[in-house]
Amino acid sequence: MSTTPPSQTAQLRGDRRRPWRVAALAVTAALVVAACSSSSSKSGSTASTGSSGSGSSSNSGGSGGAKVTAPAVVNIGFVADMGVPDPDIFYELEGNVVITSAYEGLLQYGNNTTQIIPDLATSWTISPDGMTYTFQLRPNVMFHDGSGPMTSKDVAASFMRRTALGATSPPGYMLTSVASYDTSNPQVLVIHLKQPVAPFLDYLAAPYGPKVEDASGLAAHAGTDMDQTWLKTHDLGTGPYTISQFVPGDHYTLTSFPQWWGGVPQVTEIHISILPDLSTQQLELQSGQLQMILHGLSIQDEATYEHNPKYQVLRFPANFKLLLAINMHSGIFQSLALRQALRQAVNKAEIVSAVYGQDATVSTQIYPTGELPLPLGADDPTYDPSVLANLVKGLSDKHVDLAYTNDDARNQRVAEIIQTELQSAGLDATVRGIPLTLAYSLSSEPSQRPDLLLTTTNPDASAPDTWVRIYLHTVNSTDGSLNYLDCSVPAADQAMDTGLHLTSPSAVQAAYGQAGDDLSASGCIDNIADVEDVVVAAAGYSNWFHQPPDLFTVRFGLLKLSSGS
Repeated sequence: MSTTPPSQTAQLRGDRRRPWRVAALAVTAALVVAACSSSSSKSGSTASTGSSGSGSSSNSGGSGGAKVTAPAVVNIGFVADMGVPDPDIFYELEGNVVITSAYEGLLQYGNNTTQIIPDLATSWTISPDGMTYTFQLRPNVMFHDGSGPMTSKDVAASFMRRTALGATSPPGYMLTSVASYDTSNPQVLVIHLKQPVAPFLDYLAAPYGPKVEDASGLAAHAGTDMDQTWLKTHDLGTGPYTISQFVPGDHYTLTSFPQWWGGVPQVTEIHISILPDLSTQQLELQSGQLQMILHGLSIQDEATYEHNPKYQVLRFPANFKLLLAINMHSGIFQSLALRQALRQAVNKAEIVSAVYGQDATVSTQIYPTGELPLPLGADDPTYDPSVLANLVKGLSDKHVDLAYTNDDARNQRVAEIIQTELQSAGLDATVRGIPLTLAYSLSSEPSQRPDLLLTTTNPDASAPDTWVRIYLHTVNSTDGSLNYLDCSVPAADQAMDTGLHLTSPSAVQAAYGQAGDDLSASGCIDNIADVEDVVVAAAGYSNWFHQPPDLFTVRFGLLKLSSGS
């Protein structure tokens, strides 16, 4: 994912937040029956845990006996503060669930697939030249502030705000190719582009893509900063939940929106606390104070819930890579031969087995799963550590600085396995953890770059350009801000620049396949594993809906609750 650095991990607030959460639990039982009898699923949702094409689940709860009552008030924890819930500024991992619960875009991805399906637009057409997109809008969509129904002017005003925010809106690049909007028909939005943009529909479906806000609300609360102050603690969205409380560093509350076009959600409230310690999250899950843990558990932790009927463990396919970035500009890996030998010395299968188990598969492609069909962009070096060992014998400098981002506890274990492999080859490899914020700054601070950087990350959308351009395009003033160690492959840059403006799907795929081949040949990256999104939840929830690029996120508006029997 292309992200701005998340806020510093918040300190626990201890007993200050307990009365609020306990009070929420006290009203849960009274809300369950009413919620179960009055809700309906969003049009187009086909999610069902464990069914074909859905995320896999262990112990979906209550099978073979009495059903487990699922609370209608859900409590979850974030490991870090999410910053502001402004949909045009937010660009992080932690917090996606808030944005996608309060706001909606024109399009979305289908359940566990990269297929683009309707959201606030019910249908669309694209002109043959790829320059004009026409969207038929969903009728009778209301905004949380009471305005509505939504019209094409609301959509255009929302999109223009994102563009006008400029650099303040990191995901604003998705709309920079828009030339104009036609809003003459309230139920039809026409977007004219300056040039074709191959992933434009993916931009509109992405979790970080442009969301629809109430135009009258934007005008009323614009202030001197284009609504940024207002949207720090409020929302102007159309989604199944409205932001009723937002206390940075402490907690957020989302309340179901009874006029949501998709029906009344069965989950009536979502309470989110900042809980950096996963051990604390587990204790609270086991005591019933939390109903879900959205990410971060080890396979050993997950195993404690796998066969317990009180819980369910859900695994969803995700655009999420464990990768090793290789510094081609300084240190011993300036040598292409050493870079390629290093890629052969990393035992991907061992790492997946020891650290991820069934939560990941060995990576065989430059791109995240589902972005480009194989064999395009194939990247699967043969495991042979002897190649590196033989080259190391002739080195005078054998030091390797291996850094890993400490936002995921599993990264340290992977780094230690790689360290052992490098030491076995004769290298003097040291390992250190660094904050994710530091990793984000490495592209602009060459002197701070390690020889190797291990991290997990995701693209902005399920389109190949939103992976290679963000992480692997040569760093310049406008691109590659998250190209951690400045992988620079001009041929790959040219291929992805060509692919960005093509209109034939096969030609687009061929261009990005070529970019992948060039990057693989450069040896500047070793894609180790494709990692799944794993949620551990109390039993009794069903109708899970998951989108591959939308990590650490539950579509609470679609969840169904069981009642005890």
